[in-house]
Parts: sequence; C-alpha cells; structure tokens
Amino acid sequence: VVVVIAIGFPIALVLAWAYEVRPEESGPAVGESAADQDSPDPGAPVHGDHTVPSVWSSAFQDSRPSVAVLPFANISTDPENEYFSDGITLDIINHLAKITDLKVISRTSIMRFKGTDRPLRRIGEELGVATIVEGEVQRVGDRVRVSAQLVDARTDEHLWADQYDRELLDVFTVQSDVAQRVAAALTATLTPGEKERIERIPTGNFEAYRLYLKGRHFWEQRGKGIMKGLEYFRRALEVDPDFALAHGGVADCYSLLGFYGYFPPTEAMPKARAAALRALEIDEGLAEAHSSLGFIRQLYDWDLAAAEGDYRRAIELNPGYPPAHYWLASDLVLLGRVDEAIHHDRRAIELDPLSVFTNTHLGWMLIGARDYEWARKQLGRALEMDPNFPPAHWLQGLAHAHDGMLNEASAFFEEGVGVSGSDPLLVACLGWAHGLSGREGKARDLLSKLKEWREERYVRAFTLALVPLGLGDLGEAMEWLEKAYEERDMEMALLRVDPILDPLRADPRFSALMERVGLVPFPGGER
Repeated sequence: VVVVIAIGFPIALVLAWAYEVRPEESGPAVGESAADQDSPDPGAPVHGDHTVPSVWSSAFQDSRPSVAVLPFANISTDPENEYFSDGITLDIINHLAKITDLKVISRTSIMRFKGTDRPLRRIGEELGVATIVEGEVQRVGDRVRVSAQLVDARTDEHLWADQYDRELLDVFTVQSDVAQRVAAALTATLTPGEKERIERIPTGNFEAYRLYLKGRHFWEQRGKGIMKGLEYFRRALEVDPDFALAHGGVADCYSLLGFYGYFPPTEAMPKARAAALRALEIDEGLAEAHSSLGFIRQLYDWDLAAAEGDYRRAIELNPGYPPAHYWLASDLVLLGRVDEAIHHDRRAIELDPLSVFTNTHLGWMLIGARDYEWARKQLGRALEMDPNFPPAHWLQGLAHAHDGMLNEASAFFEEGVGVSGSDPLLVACLGWAHGLSGREGKARDLLSKLKEWREERYVRAFTLALVPLGLGDLGEAMEWLEKAYEERDMEMALLRVDPILDPLRADPRFSALMERVGLVPFPGGER
C-alpha cells in the first residue's frame, strides 16, 4: 500500500496542477475564461475554419496584477449615505480600471460581496484576483472620512493602508490618491494620460456629484430604476450644466429606454446621442460616453464601422470597462468577425465574472455564431446566477429552438414570460415556438394579444414579425419588418446574423431590406 501511494502521489499532483482540480467544485472557478489561449480547447465547437474556445476551461492567461475593490462599508449614522459609500467604491474601481497594467474587477461582481463575511481568500478565488481593497466611509456634516487597505487575498498580508479626513469636495482627491497608491503597491505603471484622467475632478459642486451618485444607484437597478436615474442625472445637470459624467448618465438612460422598448427609438436615441456628444465635448476622455455613442451608432444608425471605432476608443481610455468589450463583441459578430467577438465577450466576463448580464451576453453572441450547444451551457451558467433574469430565459429558449428542441424552448419562453411580467418579446417568442410546433391556435392568440398591446403602447414592430415567422406566414413577417425599418427598430441591426430570420433569406424583399439598412450578406452565405 505504501509503495502504491508513493507512486500515485506525484501523479495526482501533476493531474491536479494540469486540470486545476478543486475539491469543492467540478469545473473552473467563477471568473475563469479562455479568451487568450494559444490553442483551442479540445472538443470546443468548430465554427467555419476555426474553433471557438470553450468558456468552461483553462484560465485566462493574464499576467497583470489583479485587484478587486470590495464595497466600502458605510459607517455613517445615516443609512441614506449607503449610496455615497457605494459611489466612492465605484469611482475607485473606475480609476483603477483606466490603468492598462492592472486587471480590475467591475462593480457588478463585487457588489455580490457587500456585507459578506466570506474569507478574502475565497473571494479572491471566485473573482480571479490576487489582491483586494477594503475600506470604510463616514460622512459627518461637511466632512468625509475614508479608510482603505490593500490586502493579499492569499496570505491576508497588508500591502498598503491609509486614512483620509477631508472636506466633502476633496473626496475626488481621496479617490484618485487611493487608486494611485494601490497601483504603486502593485508596481503598475501609469502613463501620463492615465494619470491625468485619474486626477481629473469631474465637478466643482458636491451637490451635483451627490445627485449623480443617486442617479447611478437607481440606473444600476435597471427596469423602473432607469427613469429614476434619469431624473437624478437631470437634477445634477441643473446644478452643474458642464458635468460630463451626468451627461453620460443621461445618454445611458435614454439608450437603455430605447433598447428595452420603453420608448420608441426615434424618441429615445436622438436624446441619447445629444447627451453623449455633449459629454464628449466637455471631456473627450470619458470612456463611458464613447461606449454610449458606439451603442447608438451600432443599433440606431446601423453604422457598424463607426461603432467599432467608438468602442475601441472607449477601451483605449478604460481597458477595464466591461460594457465597451461586450458591445464591441456584438458589433464584431454583426461584422462576421466571430473570433474577435468571442474574445471581447470573454474579456468582459473576466472583468465582471459574476454579472448575469455579461454571462448572458456571451450566450447571445454564441447564438449569433450559431454555436447553440455552447450557448446553452453558457446560458445555463447565467441562470444559475439569477434564475429570474428574463433575457437568459429568452436566449435559452432560442438556443433550444434552433436545435429543434421546441418543447424545451417553449418551457423557457413561458418561464421568461412569467418572470418578466409578460414582456412582449418573450410573448412573441413563445408564439413563434408554438407556430413551429404546429400549435397554430395558441400562436395566433398570442399574436392577437401583441397587436392589442401595440394599440395601447409602444411595442416593437420587429417583435410582431416573430409569430408570423413561426406560422410560416412570410408575407406578414415582411410587412412587420418593413414597419420596423420605418421606426428604426434597434433589432434591425441583427438582420444579417439572427437565425430566427433564416426562412426569409431567399426572399428578394428581405435582401432589399438588408441593403436599405446598409447590410450585405456574408460572403459564402449564412454564418
């Protein structure tokens, strides 16, 4: 027995090293990805003449120092100051994310650890980082006290710590100093441009900053929070009309209101564009505004080349900003550059590993690349994070339907209808699946309901095209797509890649519509 153990022990060590075996989990730790692998994963789906790397294996090979900033604790007596401590956390993250030499985890993932007593070592493993910043914020009258410390997550060793007691408006200097001291402790080099952007004071009015933080607090909640966030961003601009971040917040709100169908795109997107351009007029180095402008150009102007330039400028200014990476990914898929798209989506997951939206977005890209099996695995992971996230149910339904699993697809669509409060897109997809399954009566009932809703409020014309597609009524589907074109429906940017539209690709009317949108079929046919 001793001899067998002696022989087996080194073999076990080698296998554990090679496959990163962990006793508490059967797969890679949350936050691991394979975007920069030199060789493709064995068994990964083949797409054309290349292999799409699996998101389930091999850690992203990033040699940069890595850090996560946990939510700073609010130790003020007033619980209303919670948004203020969260805002300081967000700004420190944003400063650090601008440093190319650092890998910085985004806000969405770190907020999952707010108030947690989980050991730092475990948090570091889940986020894929070696170091963690912790801190406390106390607002007393017109002063703010901030304490911060940088800790090695593996050893609990303190690498740097400091305390600040300043006037409220000096909070910008505190945030900048914390970011630069953390970078210095991690031996990260700042370029002159990065240093200038980190040290820039966004507003000289604390009340405007307070209102801006309130706006971001509500905007992060999505749904009805978007309108509440818009209200606070506008109030911030009443106090300081030259506050670039608040203009960027307005752009983000209107962009999402148009994207999610709360407002017609022709109403929301011009306002989003005006706000983004005003933000960049004040501060050309604002990555968030460049990303917002790219979003508008991609999904409203249907100008994919211009959008790519905007997203790349945003990443140049802030390499750690996940939205710029995943929206660039969606633009690249529309351009037919699938490898690059998967790379940027996986980069976004590396930066924001616990974000259900970021993980869902990769599933969307895999559907666009027609890798349905891997899309289902990725979307299953997203639903484990949040079983009540409607977009994940929607996309999981599509990934099943496109592989012929219509009963399973209908089940996901029905669940999505339930958790979304009968979102028209999910209702339409359920009708589409019923039509494909031969349940014509149910499909037509849902189509009638969608048409009634459209009489009462804004419902995308593109959405109304889906049920006729399931029923095989290509003429009615084309009529709705023509209306979607007239309304500048943001889904029209997807005409070239959306598999749900495949029955129309041989129709000359569809080809003419794609030309008017500014799209041409991929060389060699579908992708």
